[in-house]
Amino acid sequence: MRTKRALQQAALDLFAKDGYDTTTTDEIAERAGVSARTFFRYFPTKDSVLFVGEYGWFQSLTEDFLAQPDSMSELEALVETLVAKPPTGRRSLLLYAKAVASSPTLRGVVQDHQAEDVETLAEAIATRRGLRKADEGCRLLAAIALNTYRRALNRWLAGPAGADARDVITEEFELLQDEFAPTRTKLRRSR
Repeated sequence: MRTKRALQQAALDLFAKDGYDTTTTDEIAERAGVSARTFFRYFPTKDSVLFVGEYGWFQSLTEDFLAQPDSMSELEALVETLVAKPPTGRRSLLLYAKAVASSPTLRGVVQDHQAEDVETLAEAIATRRGLRKADEGCRLLAAIALNTYRRALNRWLAGPAGADARDVITEEFELLQDEFAPTRTKLRRSR
């Protein structure tokens, strides 16, 4: 575990400093104090060092969402789940964001992962609704929820170091709910 973490940290540091595309696996291994061969024992590709654990975290998230009480709306259950699983490692997330920003390749990979996450969450919403498969309503809710969550993370990362991610996530979803409040909708329609 120590070696794996050292490789991840070395990769994040180098990607953020020098850019993803120009950093080699040899440089990552050297920075972590291991051989290039050791790098590939832990990670099959250079980009996989960034996404390790992401799949497991997202599967856990959907399981926790499905375990929320039926008395909650899907949105309430999503908010409760996301607030209960706040991000950790602010520094690592900042480095991750810099690494992704440094590379069109990585931005594409992240976009693909986000599309997969929407589908996974949409299927969980469908399950919660008793549907055999996700419909467009499930996909829309999943996309809105995940975009709102990502927006909250960006606000949290841009804010003061002592800010609590759970508070920012809650505020962002409250803003979303306020935007779709029935009275607001009626006012806009009457214009």
